[in-house]
Amino acid sequence: MTEDEILKNRKIFLDVSRFYIKRDGLIGLLEYLNCNTDFFSAPASPSHHLDEPGGLCLHSLNVFETLLRIYKSTLQPHVFSDDNACYDPIPEESLAIVALFHDIWKCNRYKPCEKRRKNPYGYWETYSGYEEEDEFPYGHGEKSNLIVSHYLKLHRDELLAIRWHRGAFEAGEAGSQMRKSYYEACRKFALVPLLQSADMLATLCIDPKDYY
Repeated sequence: MTEDEILKNRKIFLDVSRFYIKRDGLIGLLEYLNCNTDFFSAPASPSHHLDEPGGLCLHSLNVFETLLRIYKSTLQPHVFSDDNACYDPIPEESLAIVALFHDIWKCNRYKPCEKRRKNPYGYWETYSGYEEEDEFPYGHGEKSNLIVSHYLKLHRDELLAIRWHRGAFEAGEAGSQMRKSYYEACRKFALVPLLQSADMLATLCIDPKDYY
């Protein structure tokens, strides 16, 4: 990703955030991301999807666009139909909050480094990559919630959507209390499975680089 592309995505992210989110504390959260983190230049992962400068911001935008489309085309028609809707309408503000900020736990986490691998000819070569350093290993969704909640007052469905956005990957063993909590969150709030679906689609199908 070029520097111009990184700057362009940064502007889009800030514009989208300000357009959809009117909640108190947004300005402080955006200032934190802009001044105290590498959010706009960080990769989305150390070695998989969008493992390049600017990947984290682009992934977050991809998740938001995907989430908005899924909600409007799939769930919203049932919410507003005359039959017995399973869920209440979800404000676009909530969709924006959980999509744009679900992965901010990754800020300041991936450090550039040189790695070694064998090329297709069997010879060792060096290449630029990332290594992980987590000064506060608090968890994935938990840490994103902790950071966002310092600035925005999150609703229950937003907290649970961010907490469980990795779905079964962090749901614990079958029969465990953690897995029960995960499924209960999915049943109670449509935003939970919606964010999971959008994140998985963006990660595996929309982000430019193959996951594996």
